[in-house]
Amino acid sequence: MRPEEWKPVPPASRYLIYEERNMTDAGYFLNLASRWFGEWGLAGEWNPLCSTLLVAVASIMLSWVVFALITRYVIPVVSHLVTRTEAAWDDILFNRRLLRVVAEFVAVLLLQTTLPDALSLYPRMAAMAVVCLNILMVAVIVHLINRIIVAAYAILTEKASERARSLQGIRQMLQVITVAIGVIIVVSILINRNPVVVITGLGAAATVLMLVFKDSIMGMVAGVQLTLNDMLRPGDWITVPARNINGNVLEVGLTTVKIRNFDMTVVTVPPYALVSESFQNWRGMKDSSGRRIMRAFTVDVNTVAFCTPGQLEQWAGEPWMECAAGLEGLVANLTLFRFYLEHYISTLPALKTSDSMISMVRELAPTPYGVPIEIYLFTSYTDWKPYEHYQALLMDHVMAVIPRFGLRIYQAPSGADVAVAMRH
Repeated sequence: MRPEEWKPVPPASRYLIYEERNMTDAGYFLNLASRWFGEWGLAGEWNPLCSTLLVAVASIMLSWVVFALITRYVIPVVSHLVTRTEAAWDDILFNRRLLRVVAEFVAVLLLQTTLPDALSLYPRMAAMAVVCLNILMVAVIVHLINRIIVAAYAILTEKASERARSLQGIRQMLQVITVAIGVIIVVSILINRNPVVVITGLGAAATVLMLVFKDSIMGMVAGVQLTLNDMLRPGDWITVPARNINGNVLEVGLTTVKIRNFDMTVVTVPPYALVSESFQNWRGMKDSSGRRIMRAFTVDVNTVAFCTPGQLEQWAGEPWMECAAGLEGLVANLTLFRFYLEHYISTLPALKTSDSMISMVRELAPTPYGVPIEIYLFTSYTDWKPYEHYQALLMDHVMAVIPRFGLRIYQAPSGADVAVAMRH
């Protein structure tokens, strides 16, 4: 049964099966194949069928040859040229995987141009080929866009910027959106409807989709909030008391945030948990290069007394006594001890001082256990181990020097204290 596109031809050109328009038209090659098969004695319905198969196979082979030439010769040349430049962004943008997708795009585009015309004698096959090639083109374009997004993200993170690395959630979201749009276009191609109609139809199922993908949707929105508001970056030290999390952020994803605790355990939490709950980010401390020390100890009230003239004469030559020069009348030993501590803190080499980083020794409200004295300062040691050593040295000095002022740190009696008291 002859197709509708066949044109009646005179007997003198009995092998002309398709009306030619120009040499680049598929009809030219169909007629050429028909003449070749006719010379071999193939006539009737087999002549157009074999001619169509030959031209279609030639179209597919041509696309494959172009793809092979690009991947084997063009891509290595481009890769060699970009590696010779001083810029680093072109090495990432024109990587082999992205260029291979470009080769796939060129091959599919060539098939779209030639294969439907090669099958034009068989309209149903030509229509099926158009649908399949359109779907294949959409898939290749989505793949190409995703490769470009990945390359752009790699360029942004080339300098190991923590701010850029936190954009991983945005990258994943863009990839998901690209794939979703591609799926909608493929469905519209299969049902032969406008993509807007497909999107409108999906609106009816939006409620069900929101219930099924509730966690993913909430995680995506929260991940975007964390990224755009710069609340969290890979490498940040965060603490989440409600979830017993205390460690460094490894990865900020679209639906999960991966954190490595200091006990080397890895915890994953959804981004919306960090948005809805309170968490502490220590990035500001690291950026300011100053970490706070706020430690208190309790002085026994029974040891607080006025200093004797002998004590004042003994301490008169010390530099910290200059702070007590303006005091009149009797001076308590606890007052001089606070002056001493403030002077001692000011001489520490790792002390951090600025308008927002003050250092002081203050006296808090008395308690049943004594008078609390709090030391407040900032140190340039921000890493955990040096910070703890520095803090311990400071408190060791406090406990060692306090008897010099006739004071005693309050300590609840232990079993040994009770035993000693009973022996006496």
